Amino acid sequence: MPISFLDLTRQNSEIEAETSVALGRVYTSGQYILGPEVVAFEEAWSRFCQVDGAVGVASGTDALSLALVASGTVRKGAGDEVIVPTLTAPYTALAVLNAGGVPVFADVDPATYTIDCKSIEISITSRTRAIVPVHLYGQMADMPAVCALADQHGLTVIEDAAQAHGARLNNRSPGAFGLAAAYSFYPTKNLGGFGDGGAVVSTDKALIERIKVLRQGGHAEALKGQLEGRNSRLDELQAALLGVKLKYLNDWNQRRRKLAALYDEMLAPVAKLRRPDVRQSDSHVFHLYVVAHPNREALQAHLATRGIETMIHYPYLLHQQSLFRQTGQQPLPVAENLADSILSLPLYPHLGEGEVSEVARAIVEFEPA
Repeated sequence: MPISFLDLTRQNSEIEAETSVALGRVYTSGQYILGPEVVAFEEAWSRFCQVDGAVGVASGTDALSLALVASGTVRKGAGDEVIVPTLTAPYTALAVLNAGGVPVFADVDPATYTIDCKSIEISITSRTRAIVPVHLYGQMADMPAVCALADQHGLTVIEDAAQAHGARLNNRSPGAFGLAAAYSFYPTKNLGGFGDGGAVVSTDKALIERIKVLRQGGHAEALKGQLEGRNSRLDELQAALLGVKLKYLNDWNQRRRKLAALYDEMLAPVAKLRRPDVRQSDSHVFHLYVVAHPNREALQAHLATRGIETMIHYPYLLHQQSLFRQTGQQPLPVAENLADSILSLPLYPHLGEGEVSEVARAIVEFEPA
């Protein structure tokens, strides 16, 4: 039987009765934008993230961009630089551009694949204003080291937590280290809606209030502009659905960890296969289960013949893309090596242990031509 990389219909079946009630509640309310469902979800999400506030927006990209704008560290046309890892989704750098900043790219740590602090330090210039560490694949970056470096140089830290719903580091959530954290609720995320959506969380209540103004076109009163904002609002339907799913998130993340441990156990004999290290102090939520193999293409083709769908996160490093490329960009050797070898295996809460075992057995039997 084919094994899909992700099958969201299994999750939908588990919670169908509850989501139907939530959808019906919004349908009959007649209020579809910035109503009680959004308020309730923002309050629930801030409690879950152990921060003082949350504000729902239209996407994870907008969440990151608006957090940068609201922080006051990025100004349009000023050449303000924001350091981001090169191994991440392009939306991280796109958010910097949308905020008016210039993305500058750092390498990643060879053990965890999250942003490397030595590479950050080398990348700092007189124009650097902020650092955006990405909590990649469900594991938080080394936030104590990132924040110490930021404090040393007077920089703002905005965390990209689009893959880290429920992750912890030293019992602290994204947004409890930097000034804010940006989340995406794209359907494939650990906490995903039935469309786009995002949120900013922070312990800075003033920042949260500024973003509430910015998401509404820049006005706090009807059509009375105060700031140059944008139209970026989390709708009531998505908020209601996310509120239902939030009740299951811890259990679903624990299921991800259990399946990842099964992969770890079964793939241990494959000498050529590498996996990112997991810090002992982390609570990894395994948004993705990523391996690295020197014969990635052959392995991926082998798995495809077994009906196993895999993906690559991410095949195109940001510093090599024409949209983001900067003159004088130095090589980023760790990420450049990983880009040719990383492969994401199927892993989601409703994947069966038998399916994980089947994927692992297919990898164990693989021998490159």
